[in-house]
Amino acid sequence: MKMKLFITLIGFLAVFAACEKDDDMMPDPGPTPVDPNTAEKAVIDRFSAEAGHLMVRDGSNGLPESNQAIDFDQGPFITQGIGPGGEVVKYYNFDIQPVKAAPIYALFREGESSPVSGQLNIIDVIPGDEGYNDFWHVNKVTVPTDYVANTITSVQEIMDMDYPVERTNIVVNCPVVPEGSTASMRFNSSEPKGLINGWYKGKLVFYFTFEEKMLTVDLPSSGQPDVPVSDILVTFNINPDMEGGGPPSGFVTEGMTMQTHNVVQTIPTDAGYSPLWDVDVYDNMDFNMVYDWMSASNANVLAMGVALVNCPVVSVEEGNLPVDPDMASKASIDRFSAEAGHLMVRDDMNGLPAANEPVNFDQGPFITKGLGPNGEKVQYYNFDVMPLKSAPIYVLFKEGESTPVEGQLNIIDVIPGDEGYSDFWHVHKVTVPDYYRANTVTSLAELTAMGYPNERTNLIVNCPVVPDGSTAELRYKPENTNGLIRGWYKDMVVTYFDFSEKTLTVELPDEGHPNAPVSDILVTFNINPDMEGGGPPSDFVTEMGTDQTHNVVQTVPEDDMYSPLWNVNVYDNADFDMVSNWMSAMNANILGTGVALVNCPIVMVE
Repeated sequence: MKMKLFITLIGFLAVFAACEKDDDMMPDPGPTPVDPNTAEKAVIDRFSAEAGHLMVRDGSNGLPESNQAIDFDQGPFITQGIGPGGEVVKYYNFDIQPVKAAPIYALFREGESSPVSGQLNIIDVIPGDEGYNDFWHVNKVTVPTDYVANTITSVQEIMDMDYPVERTNIVVNCPVVPEGSTASMRFNSSEPKGLINGWYKGKLVFYFTFEEKMLTVDLPSSGQPDVPVSDILVTFNINPDMEGGGPPSGFVTEGMTMQTHNVVQTIPTDAGYSPLWDVDVYDNMDFNMVYDWMSASNANVLAMGVALVNCPVVSVEEGNLPVDPDMASKASIDRFSAEAGHLMVRDDMNGLPAANEPVNFDQGPFITKGLGPNGEKVQYYNFDVMPLKSAPIYVLFKEGESTPVEGQLNIIDVIPGDEGYSDFWHVHKVTVPDYYRANTVTSLAELTAMGYPNERTNLIVNCPVVPDGSTAELRYKPENTNGLIRGWYKDMVVTYFDFSEKTLTVELPDEGHPNAPVSDILVTFNINPDMEGGGPPSDFVTEMGTDQTHNVVQTVPEDDMYSPLWNVNVYDNADFDMVSNWMSAMNANILGTGVALVNCPIVMVE
């Protein structure tokens, strides 16, 4: 019995030995490829106490939970700031990152210049791990020619296989985020906007890539390189040296908009651009004066180098910067074209100034001597026929201030020859924010686009738009300016006179622009209007040897009902000698009433 059991055991061992010998003869198949579609996924939390810095989840701030998809296209993950030249920029906020890059491994087969098709890149740290960084130093791993994609899924396996690793001089910005996260904006339209898959210790991870600028570095003799850095100047609602100040108080913005005055030193088209920003903080008292890098640099800087943050610029648009009127284009003005003129239209005979040619309004036919209601001698300018309906002019005031924005030119939307033009302007008071910079807005279209509050006042002003260089020296009140004033018309500079001999107020209609006030004048021509060649072409009758007419105005500037917009009535020139004041003019033979409305501001009464 014992002998039989012994023989059986020997037989079993012999079979086992034979099987073991057969196994030694079979080749080791080695690691097998891993299908990313079925692989386990790493848990990602960018807002844990271990991963976050400026953005750490608490019970009230609403930051996404661990592994919850993040929409980076909404606050607080995207910010609108200002570029070095005043451009409007948008950038994502990926929180503080270290200056030292983390390694990422891309696999290449021997002799090939492109990565292994289908192979996911490999990292060894994720948010919350020591040494993690959104910025990755690219390492090129050379694998055998028969390597199968995704056979290697961890850095440890790369090291175990002892594959050659080459350190490149390239750094890439690839924030690791939870699956399903979105960040739809990129600086270049060709950049991928979706998530990219990678390997982390045999598990699947997801990351964005931002390629607005290739980042190259000088390699240290060993270890990982430092990421390039650029500067940003920011300001907070509460300055950092005050309770609750700094990041928790949020950036200062323009009113209820998302526009900050955070200014970046570089944008992606600049040679020195980097999305890793060295944050400096300026005093929020200087917010209104900051609109580009130079103005930000002149602000009171409260702290320097307070953090390094990953903020890739994804949009750069032309900013709404102040325009220097001295450098702006000038509108072409022609008061005597067929479109603009009425009584004064240029032809080959009358010698009226050409388009954009300065006009001397202190000589005929632009100035006239007439009579006041009580026989006073008056002088008035002739600015031709004008419509009854005023045109709008826009005057800008900062919130809470009673005087217009210093240096800002008033804005109009019509000039002589345009439909709706009038020398008489209905004043609109536009309220702009306290951070508004003079001449940032230079057209009605911009005002409308900005949506600033616009109040219709009851004021009318007489401001004839004329070619640059024109002159009209006389004013009724010595304190009134007699020089040209500049304004904006569709981003171009215009010049106009201001006649303020009388404040003109009106009752506002329910909508639209009011009519200008009107006063009467009685005039007479060398040839009566009902005769050939009569009326304005024959000129006014004057006292022999002088330029004194017997045109009689109903009011002068001291009268309550005075207006420089005159309703013209014509009396018979046979009554010229009997007319010496308003009463005598009214007793003359009236040939026509209401023949025209003309702008004739009185500039002298003797």
